[in-house]
Amino acid sequence: MKILIVDDAADTRALMRILLEKNGWHVFDVKEGESACRCLEENDIRVVITDWMMPGMDGLSLIEWIRSRDQNRYIYTILMTSRDQQKDWVEGFSVGADDYITKPVAPAILHARLGVAKRILAIQEELQTQQIQLKQSRDLVVSAYDVVQEDLERAAAVQKSQLPNNGLLPQSITSAWCYHPAMGISGDCLDMFQVGEDRLFFYLLDVSGHGVAAALRSSAISQLLRPISGIMDGLEEHGPAHVMSQLNRHLCEANQDFDYFATLIVGDIDATNGMLRMTSAGHPSPLLLRPGRCANEIKAGGLPIGIDSEALYEHAEIRLRPGDSLMLYSDGLLDCENPQGSHYGIAPIRNRVESNINIDSDPARLLAQIESDVDEWRNGLPLNDDLSMLLLKYDPDNCDIEPGKRDLKLCQTR
Repeated sequence: MKILIVDDAADTRALMRILLEKNGWHVFDVKEGESACRCLEENDIRVVITDWMMPGMDGLSLIEWIRSRDQNRYIYTILMTSRDQQKDWVEGFSVGADDYITKPVAPAILHARLGVAKRILAIQEELQTQQIQLKQSRDLVVSAYDVVQEDLERAAAVQKSQLPNNGLLPQSITSAWCYHPAMGISGDCLDMFQVGEDRLFFYLLDVSGHGVAAALRSSAISQLLRPISGIMDGLEEHGPAHVMSQLNRHLCEANQDFDYFATLIVGDIDATNGMLRMTSAGHPSPLLLRPGRCANEIKAGGLPIGIDSEALYEHAEIRLRPGDSLMLYSDGLLDCENPQGSHYGIAPIRNRVESNINIDSDPARLLAQIESDVDEWRNGLPLNDDLSMLLLKYDPDNCDIEPGKRDLKLCQTR
């Protein structure tokens, strides 16, 4: 290890050089502060022993200069002087000296003080190495996080690209939906599309859990709810309960460990006569919104899918009247928390839809108002669960359905 001796007395420098070289130090020595500065800039010196009183730059000024440098490695400084008053020690330490020895220097004391210097420098070296390693680890984590975040953003974009296209609906049905993932990507999924010339198929899905696993499972189930999969075979003849049963059996066969389940609503609407058929698998009951009436929950279905392959499901059949709407929502709406920890619940949803349905039944404006209500309820608190809603309104230009009593029928299938 390299050490620098700074003293204007040649005999002191010579004596200390002999003592230090015998102890294995690589010694530099200069007679004044300016030369010491140049020597420090040119060499990797770890310890400086400097006299206090010297012509030109004295020992205190040299230590202040050392401490002012932007350097990667710490330099341990020892102030050497015949001044041994307490105030002298305080003055030396205040400018940055690490230690203090008095003249004449006793060899045993010198070697003991340098032993302390070595230990402190070794600890600082280790801390610096750990700091570098921590920075490298942090950089790797940040880089990995950036890659993961970019992948999640792409996945979220793919999910959003698969959301419904309102322009593809039958003319007698208008719709609106909202979709708010709690973590960028969502275990919720919703869609609606035509099956046949005048039939609209729709669903709203909520897979248990959060994050990537829930999003992947949600995406896989949503792909099964496409005509090409074969799961929907028999929809027109047997209804949505039949589709739910087929989907449930398929998931139970693939979900042997029962490590997740999903709640789901599926249904279809005949755009020519307003016949709604709908079933639920453990999902929050949708609301039938009828102008001039209270919002009614539609209860028909069975267990969440993915639990029991032999579960039975039933679907409701309801004849929609012109102006009727159907509102579907995930439990993220009901369970949305405010800063006090209270859940949003069904009551404010009922109040909002019942007060708006007669004034403004436009689906998009109604959902926008509910979203605004929920935002006000949360008061800046992040969503604790994925939140999605789907609103379908039956509003044919010409409809010969008489406004008779509500026609509700339950049909069960295995």
